[in-house]
Amino acid sequence: MLNSKGAVKINFLDCAYEILKKSDTPLHYTEITNRALAANILDTKGQTPEATMGSRLYTDTKQPNSRFRRVKRGVFGLVETQSPGIAQRITTLNEQTRSDLRQRLFKMPPDRFEVLISQLLTALGFEEETIEVTSYSNDGGIDVRGILNAAGITKINAAVQAKRWKRNIQAPAIQALRGSLTVHEQGIFITTSKFSKGAIAEAEAPGKTPVSLIDGDKLVTLLIRHEIGVVNERHTLHTLDEAWWDDVAGADESLPEPMPQTIVETSPVTYPLPIWAKTKKAHFQAELLDINGRTCYNGVEYQSPSGAGQVASGWKSCNGWTFWYYQHPETKEHRTINILRQGLD
Repeated sequence: MLNSKGAVKINFLDCAYEILKKSDTPLHYTEITNRALAANILDTKGQTPEATMGSRLYTDTKQPNSRFRRVKRGVFGLVETQSPGIAQRITTLNEQTRSDLRQRLFKMPPDRFEVLISQLLTALGFEEETIEVTSYSNDGGIDVRGILNAAGITKINAAVQAKRWKRNIQAPAIQALRGSLTVHEQGIFITTSKFSKGAIAEAEAPGKTPVSLIDGDKLVTLLIRHEIGVVNERHTLHTLDEAWWDDVAGADESLPEPMPQTIVETSPVTYPLPIWAKTKKAHFQAELLDINGRTCYNGVEYQSPSGAGQVASGWKSCNGWTFWYYQHPETKEHRTINILRQGLD
């Protein structure tokens, strides 16, 4: 969707990401919303955008690959796991991948492009067995038909037109798609280019069947998000093993003491093992990948729980073996993972 200045409007999480990138400090979700609305980039028609923003951020931070972190109640910042140089290099490579992907889309044979669109629809929630790619030579303006399962709540019959164009889509193309729809069928128009203001107005015209629009930028974003023709790689970030250095140089007395543990000899735990930690300001979740201490936090793999704990807590020093806890599968006791390293569990 475009605003009055022709800029693309984006969803809540992408808005939060853009606003926080421009901010030197974490922000309350209300301030994030206000800045997004002031910049006219937030795609919403709801009456309580602040509440929606807060809900989306709280929910997203529970995901292992979230871009956001909770700083304190209602305040969010971006996950910072790479040095500025690494982050800039990743951004540059990702921008190049987006550009290369656009070029590949233009070079695809038209019929194969329609097949790619059907794959994307499956990833978006269309029931695979209902997706039908129409005959390329006589599709009457409709390229793909299928049933969208909206979170198991309702089903929507949808007809999709996909145009691999470089010129902007105009209003008559939207009208033609709407004219090809059957009764109770929704329309989706996907293009590698952009939509003119007239096309957007026609798609949202009151009293007419609405037509959803996906332009080239959003199409590339969706293909990347759902890894269609793209591989989203995860790289290991190396950090110092603070626990090892504590053992060599002496324990850091500033670190919190572990809670008393009741040792019970039981069967070993299985990996990856869900682990958690809590400070006065936040609660963190991660996975212990093996007994050697490899830990995954916020989608990034660390060679030790101390590295993950240092990033999560923001402390200069963190003994991850006493920072992280796990729940014993049989006794349900909460224990520090240091017990696992000592071979007591």
